[in-house]
Amino acid sequence: MSSQGAGQPLADSPRTTWHRLLRWGVGAVAATAMLWLSSPAIAAPADSPPPTAPLEQLQALVQPAVVYEQITWTGYVYDETNKGYFTEDPFTVSYQCTGFVVNPDGYIATAGHCADYDRTVQDAILSQVVDWAYENDYYEATPSKETIATFARNWRVDGADSEGTPDLSVSVAYGVSVSGEPTGKELTARVVAVRPPGQGDVALLKIEAEDLTVVPLSDNSDTGVGTEVVAVGYPVSVDLVTDVDFNPSFKEGTISAKKTTDAGSLQVYEISAAVSGGMSGGPTVALDGDVVGVNSFGITDEPQAFNFVQPAQTMEEMLRGEGVENTLGPVTEEYRAGLNAYFAGDRDAAVEDFEAVLQVVPSHQFAQEYLQKAQALPASSTSPLIWVLLGVAALLVLGLIGFALWARGRRAGGTSPPVPTPAPPGSPLAGTVPVVEAEPVAPAPTAPSNGQETAAASDPGAAADSAASDAGSDDERFCPNCGKQHDADAHFCPRCGQPL
Repeated sequence: MSSQGAGQPLADSPRTTWHRLLRWGVGAVAATAMLWLSSPAIAAPADSPPPTAPLEQLQALVQPAVVYEQITWTGYVYDETNKGYFTEDPFTVSYQCTGFVVNPDGYIATAGHCADYDRTVQDAILSQVVDWAYENDYYEATPSKETIATFARNWRVDGADSEGTPDLSVSVAYGVSVSGEPTGKELTARVVAVRPPGQGDVALLKIEAEDLTVVPLSDNSDTGVGTEVVAVGYPVSVDLVTDVDFNPSFKEGTISAKKTTDAGSLQVYEISAAVSGGMSGGPTVALDGDVVGVNSFGITDEPQAFNFVQPAQTMEEMLRGEGVENTLGPVTEEYRAGLNAYFAGDRDAAVEDFEAVLQVVPSHQFAQEYLQKAQALPASSTSPLIWVLLGVAALLVLGLIGFALWARGRRAGGTSPPVPTPAPPGSPLAGTVPVVEAEPVAPAPTAPSNGQETAAASDPGAAADSAASDAGSDDERFCPNCGKQHDADAHFCPRCGQPL
């Protein structure tokens, strides 16, 4: 028996080829991804925020806008009884407050009593005069200090060019270097507007500066009892026992109650945060960094934290009255965007934003510090190279799938070579069966007339010999399966392909 074609591998089926190509393409994509993840030049995703405390984020938002204020009143005291000034030199009273920037062009908010000549300031100046008069025997009878103090009702405090009001000077200094000004450098401020405590206790100052970092004022719509707040300012008590470093204190607390003053005409917030002298005028902020109030006053000799702030909208009303907008400005917007990106772990965006701030304000201390912190973060995963690699791999997979489908279609078409069919046992050959056009089946021989019988019918052996003799003489054969005529030396039926 012939074994023609034996030992040759069978051709892959279209389904096998398609699966093999698809597996190869998926493997290519996986290899590309692994290459990207393991490459030292392209870091894996690292958008995990750095470990920070909420107060650190709040400090970064607020402190660049907070200023230290030195308030000085200078007056000449006139004795109306003796018709003359006590001395040629003025008497001065100084104290400190806190303020915060509300407009990038140098507008600073503070408490009204920080810039208002009230009875407290007047009494402080007159007290100095009492001491001076007693120590210098101003009165001939040398009365006691207590007696001299009773004469004060006849004294008047004048300014250099004004009567009845001493001269005011306000200096501000930044706790951090901003807008080209180093930390602690004093800048002269002028008073734009003042509302004394009975009218809202807010004031607006102006310095000659631009591109300052600003804190936004809250509209107080969401400010209610229980709101977490942080009071910011420069407490005198801290400066008395520590070195002055121009770093404000951040006192945490909540809004304890909403109250009114002046017969219900003014609203104030009672807060549990510890606000002490020197913090007046500083901002009390919510945890998002928006100012909810201006530090105003406390209760004298109260052992517990028991303080009040003026709502931010009181300050907003003053700004509108002076034609000033509480706008952040480009520097503050870039700086805050950088902080948001940094605390979200987005290294590239943070670096870009802080660098933009430093292009405008090279001395911005907090932008410098957080730029260094951002640069120390793990690299972000936004490199365009990964998208190029993944795109190429995806196109490769699509191309392979398309090729596999095209090849599969060709195999399934009418012009495709037939699939080899094994020959049945005992057949002379086993091989590929050619596909040919179907032809009509030859008609069967006509049956003999009634009463007649052929020799083949009466003698089967003779009939077979006769048929073989006829076929051999004419070299004609017929397929036993379909009846197709074929040549004498054919091994397969040209119509149905069956072995002969």
